[in-house]
Amino acid sequence: MVVLLMAVGLKYHYSHARSDDLGWILGPTAGVVEYISGIAFEKEDGAGFVNRENRIIIAPSCAGVNFLIIAFCMAAFSGLHRLNSFGSKIFWLGNSAAWAYVLTIAVNAFRIVASIHMYNADIYYHGLTPERLHRIEGIFIYLFFLCLFYMALNKIIRFWSRDPENKQKKWICQYQDSIGSGHAPVVPLFWYLMISLGIPLLNRAYHKNGPQFVEHCLFILCVCMVVFLVVFLIQSGCGWIFRRIQVYRLKRPNPAPHEM
Repeated sequence: MVVLLMAVGLKYHYSHARSDDLGWILGPTAGVVEYISGIAFEKEDGAGFVNRENRIIIAPSCAGVNFLIIAFCMAAFSGLHRLNSFGSKIFWLGNSAAWAYVLTIAVNAFRIVASIHMYNADIYYHGLTPERLHRIEGIFIYLFFLCLFYMALNKIIRFWSRDPENKQKKWICQYQDSIGSGHAPVVPLFWYLMISLGIPLLNRAYHKNGPQFVEHCLFILCVCMVVFLVVFLIQSGCGWIFRRIQVYRLKRPNPAPHEM
């Protein structure tokens, strides 16, 4: 209930916030973008962070708050039910919020820099407009890094809950079982679709502009399937490599002891 209340509160704040109210996330994001790209931004009241020379604006719509909500909910619910003590649950909840915030700034800054380079590359043609390519790129980057974040969360949880009596053996078995299981994209995909499509459907956003909403849904579903396939293949490939290394190590003969 605490996690849900925090997520709903953040969503409500974002839906009514102006650029000045989102300085806590727009400011750090603009700073990281400026550091990576070398493009200087200045704060403009009521607009966001602007670079007039390159006609770039980091506005509230670029804040990535929806991604922050998804990452926070996914992190919190992935670990809370595996912990027993109240103190450990509170500790995990606080860390989930901190990790999601840092991840959002880093991923969103990367997405903005990639968008700048894609726009300058002028690779648009026919129906692939800058707006549509920007949307595709954002969905792909957000979901891909969300999958990586979930895989990292699983490693943290397993390391935290490992058996103190047989740490090394259990850790290797859990790692081997998880790295090739192919389940990593499932949970991030669930949270991404629930926030990006489920909530707009509940709010009946399709009444405002039906064709545009349908196009938005199709873009999300198609790109999500591509990301799902890419992450599944990467995870399965890593699992296969890990298993081959383990088999090689087991078959390798032990060196004979040196005679004294």
